[in-house]
Amino acid sequence: MENNTEMKGNEMDSWDGFLGSNWLSVEDVKDENTFFTCIKIELDAENNRPMLILQNNENNENFYKLSLNITNANFVKDAGVNKPKDLIQKKIFFRKTIAFSPNAKKDVPTLRISKVE
Repeated sequence: MENNTEMKGNEMDSWDGFLGSNWLSVEDVKDENTFFTCIKIELDAENNRPMLILQNNENNENFYKLSLNITNANFVKDAGVNKPKDLIQKKIFFRKTIAFSPNAKKDVPTLRISKVE
């Protein structure tokens, strides 16, 4: 990792960043005290949403992606974050919940942002 702020994945000499395992999942969040630091914002072109690049607070080598859904984007905006790029260097906390997935057509475990510092 270069400068501990860049994700490796734009290079074609590794599968890092291409296999989907770097998307933040419910299993990556131990409890409501676990936080991730937003180190970069990109556009999730597939969904036309802000995509956060997060660094795990416990292991600085682990990076994750999180595409902000409408619920999480509204929470962040209501928490006083004026624009997506203002999330850079913020601590983001999550809570686990169950929500209906239109793609899976059933309730699934998911993450909701619970706090931004």
